[in-house]
Amino acid sequence: MADPGATAGEVRTSDGTMRDGLVLRLTRISALRNSMLLLVLAAVWLYFYFATNGTFLTQRNLVLLALQTSIVSLAAISAVMLIVTRNFDLSVGSAVAFVGVILAVLTVKHDVNPALAVLAAIAGGLLMGAWQALWVTRVRVSSFIVTLAGMLYFRGIAMIVTNGATVAPLPRSLTSLATGFLPPFWAIAAVLATLTAYSALRISELRRGEALGVSSGLAAELPRSLAVPALVAAAAIWVVSWQGMPYLVLLVALCTLVAEFIMRRTRYGAQLYAIGGNPEAARLAGINLDRVIFWNFVIAGLGYGIIGVALTARVSGAIGGSAGLFLELDAIAAAIIGGTSLAGGRGRVLGALLGALLMGSLNNGMSLMNVPTFYQDTARGAVLLLAVALDQLSRRRA
Repeated sequence: MADPGATAGEVRTSDGTMRDGLVLRLTRISALRNSMLLLVLAAVWLYFYFATNGTFLTQRNLVLLALQTSIVSLAAISAVMLIVTRNFDLSVGSAVAFVGVILAVLTVKHDVNPALAVLAAIAGGLLMGAWQALWVTRVRVSSFIVTLAGMLYFRGIAMIVTNGATVAPLPRSLTSLATGFLPPFWAIAAVLATLTAYSALRISELRRGEALGVSSGLAAELPRSLAVPALVAAAAIWVVSWQGMPYLVLLVALCTLVAEFIMRRTRYGAQLYAIGGNPEAARLAGINLDRVIFWNFVIAGLGYGIIGVALTARVSGAIGGSAGLFLELDAIAAAIIGGTSLAGGRGRVLGALLGALLMGSLNNGMSLMNVPTFYQDTARGAVLLLAVALDQLSRRRA
């Protein structure tokens, strides 16, 4: 019989022993899935390396790949946080286009100070997130329907405001933030600082796991935990030593660290996973579901603002009809490929970034090979279908 006094992740039997085997097994399954995604990504990169005669893995192309996947990566972060709670957001692309229109109209047509215009655009994103949150939590309309409606009228309003025209160009102070580079010295320092911070976090987690009896020990786990991050950091240092790190990629890294901290190290993050795992159990445990989901959509609204400003600054203008088109589908696909479960309760931001990188790699590599775009869409669809099938199989085994 289970002991009700056991903490999360622990199940005590009647004789006081711990069922560590189940916890360790689930941990290994999660680690195996992440490792498999890395292996698939490595195989794709290796194939394109030979297929493009080495062009794919040049420093210049890898920087271009990072820039190409940055917008989808930012959108995938908020997608993970929503899908974990069994909610969906189909309005990301349209909301991002609307934010871009706000920014462009203020700076280009009304000559508003760029800093104030950025704040106004982000505030607009927050309001859109809060608006949709009210419909989901107060009126009890499904998030699928609410955001589907948002996908239609957000873009419609953006087209009405601009009369279907492109609003450009943005001030140079804005475009330089999305197209500029952090110098190589500071970029390398940022990579090393990130690796150091991650190592300290993993050491803290492993020590805690060792104390709880769910880890085989710091000495045994640490080298395996840091092997892949160290290789990634070494590759990143090699890439950024060419021209530096794009500010847009730095923005993705900062948003990733914040989102990972919220989801993995805070009570709010634990509540997100609890709601997705079993909403009724979460409610009985004292979690205010409406409040948590409300703020989850507000965070998504903050994402609208950040992505909208970044995308508009990158192209130096707002195109209400086509900006962010299909971004919501790419974000959801990246999250699912990265291991986020459609049934809720499971998902990692880092996994979603790997999913975005995999899809971006397919597009980039096939473009270098002059493969038509409809083949690229076919490949992305096949990868998404395979990822969902693997998720369903793993859940059945569990």
